[in-house]
Amino acid sequence: METRYRVQSAARKGAHEVSVELNATLRQIGVVRSAIIERKDLPPLGAPASIELFPEYGDALLHIEKHSHLWVLAWLDTAARDPLQVIPRGLKDQGEAGLHGVFAVRSPARPNPIGLTAARVVGRSGLRIDFDALDFNDGTPVIDLKPYFASRDMIFSAQSQQVGRPTDADAIRESAHVQALAFAGQESDGLDLAVEIMTHFRTEVLGYTDPETWDLTVPIDRPRLSEALTALTRTWPQFHSVDAVIFRYGAFTYEYELHEDDFRFYPH
Repeated sequence: METRYRVQSAARKGAHEVSVELNATLRQIGVVRSAIIERKDLPPLGAPASIELFPEYGDALLHIEKHSHLWVLAWLDTAARDPLQVIPRGLKDQGEAGLHGVFAVRSPARPNPIGLTAARVVGRSGLRIDFDALDFNDGTPVIDLKPYFASRDMIFSAQSQQVGRPTDADAIRESAHVQALAFAGQESDGLDLAVEIMTHFRTEVLGYTDPETWDLTVPIDRPRLSEALTALTRTWPQFHSVDAVIFRYGAFTYEYELHEDDFRFYPH
């Protein structure tokens, strides 16, 4: 797989722009194996998939078992390379408000269609590595694997404004579950309850949007639930001894009175 680029350097020598001719060759190291054949059929959060590494790169897997998660870089060989602005998939607003530069979204359409996904390794057999979810369809060329380092790659304070409106409550629920599980590392009843509370709050109170900031109080004796809500809001909550989750938004307070595996909602 060979790709040639002409790069216009930002550096200037006097009044003359410096041009650099760059020839680069990408070596395909493996291929994605997935039940998803067409990219248009991929779920928004990806699907279980595997990578089959080519035999000549087998030695590069030495000590790969040290890492629970890997960055997978792939060449999106069917993607368009000319568009610089797109309307992201699933966005209902098809007008100017929905238009985004390709560097502001994860669209496969971009000048150099390199896909990047961080995924959990769930198994390995020889040159085959199984992942919990990849957002690449079957047959996608793989160009690199890198370890995910929590010490370098995790940015808990990162903030991103919402890109489009979720299609429905199930989309919010699925996304929230993935986020909470990535933070906690294991399933729990508290995690499931936090996901349901967040799904209800975002759909029924926020109208499928995100607030600029989160203000919430959580019960001190429900650590798994508190942990999950911390992950979902990316903020440190306040704690109290009452068995309830309380959101403050605008001039109002929204209380979720907790029971064993459900809740009752009281807006104030």
